[in-house]
Amino acid sequence: MDRTTWLDGLRGIAAAIVATDHYFMGGVLDNAFLSYWAEPPEQNRRLYQLPPIRLLFAAHAMVPLFLVISGYAISINLLKLRNGNPADFVRRLSSAVTRRIFRIYLPVFVVTVISQVLLFCNLYHWNFGDDALWGRRPWTAPWLHITFVFRYMLDIMNIINLQGNPGLNGQLWTMPLEFRGSCIVYIAVLGLAFWRPQLRRIALAALTAYWFYFGQWDIFGFLCGLYLAEMRILAAGSTDEEPNLPLHTKAIWSPDLNFRGIDFATIRTIFCFTFGFWLICLSDDGFLPPGYQFLKFFESSRWESDWAIISKIWKTVGSLLVVYAISKSPMLQRPLDTRPIQYLGKVSFSLYLIHQTVYHLVRDPVRDFLWYVATREPYPGTLEASEFTVPFAFSWLVGFAILAVTNIYVANLYTKYVDERCVQFAKKLDRWITR
Repeated sequence: MDRTTWLDGLRGIAAAIVATDHYFMGGVLDNAFLSYWAEPPEQNRRLYQLPPIRLLFAAHAMVPLFLVISGYAISINLLKLRNGNPADFVRRLSSAVTRRIFRIYLPVFVVTVISQVLLFCNLYHWNFGDDALWGRRPWTAPWLHITFVFRYMLDIMNIINLQGNPGLNGQLWTMPLEFRGSCIVYIAVLGLAFWRPQLRRIALAALTAYWFYFGQWDIFGFLCGLYLAEMRILAAGSTDEEPNLPLHTKAIWSPDLNFRGIDFATIRTIFCFTFGFWLICLSDDGFLPPGYQFLKFFESSRWESDWAIISKIWKTVGSLLVVYAISKSPMLQRPLDTRPIQYLGKVSFSLYLIHQTVYHLVRDPVRDFLWYVATREPYPGTLEASEFTVPFAFSWLVGFAILAVTNIYVANLYTKYVDERCVQFAKKLDRWITR
């Protein structure tokens, strides 16, 4: 089995959606993140609030999708080694655990330092809240800026008691979830490594159901990815077709029944992709809108009607179904394997890390300049500017095109000069530690 390249493409699309939505958040297209049925009607009832267009504004669903993809990606290569030499398997697992923390946090540390230097040099054109700055100001108290960086890194490396420190890059709140989920996957892979395949499959299904019940959507997402990887490995070692989701149920139809011409595997794949896509498009109203209210019947009492849990859990379920469907369908994989999407996948981690910094530096100046070009007047503020449709659309959409290109270019540089070097450093450090 070669590397699953379509996962990279899917990760690239998710990163692009997050970067796009962060550009428009903050008064520009806020209703795009709500449902078609949100109130008041005069500010809603827009086509872009309906699936499938609403996928473009599903930034809050992309984090669960990232976690499912990560669970799949970090476990698939380990599972390939499980049936070989046990010593090689354990060594590879130890190496993966050692490298993971550096793989995640070294690029994060670099972008954190860069962001702090830019703040100290007063180069931002952005209004940060006091909860992000903690009293730090440009050109003053350099030592406080240094301690801020290390305090921030300590906070986002705390995977037990999540600190909620927004820092200067609010999107990095996902990093402790990423590392925590990775550690749980490694423990699960090791703990179940020598179980019988059927019992291992049942145990993984039980673990995912357990965390679903308690509403721990990030752990649930990682274990879903591990479960899909497990199914793929089992299928590769079998002469049968790939096992079904969630448990392998071969020949559920009686051989006496004739269903010629009906491809149930394709029907199942289409259903999983469509329903999963629908769940990913769940809006951010704070409650289940029409079309999703039947999900209430499947809610756990442990979720305590907490919208943050309800929303993320169902979007994680949607991510699971979408990844499963794509893994079963070469037709769905084909667009993700195209060169532009693969390039997005290559720079996706860097794009996720740096796009907020780019916006903090130049989004508002670019928008203000384009507004002046269109009107010969200073930008009056988003609410006032929105009353003038053409110049408003021109300044924001052309600005988005400019910053999209800028983000891709900066992400490419960051991948080349930071991310890839961090990966190489982690490998060298692992070899040195285990020498």
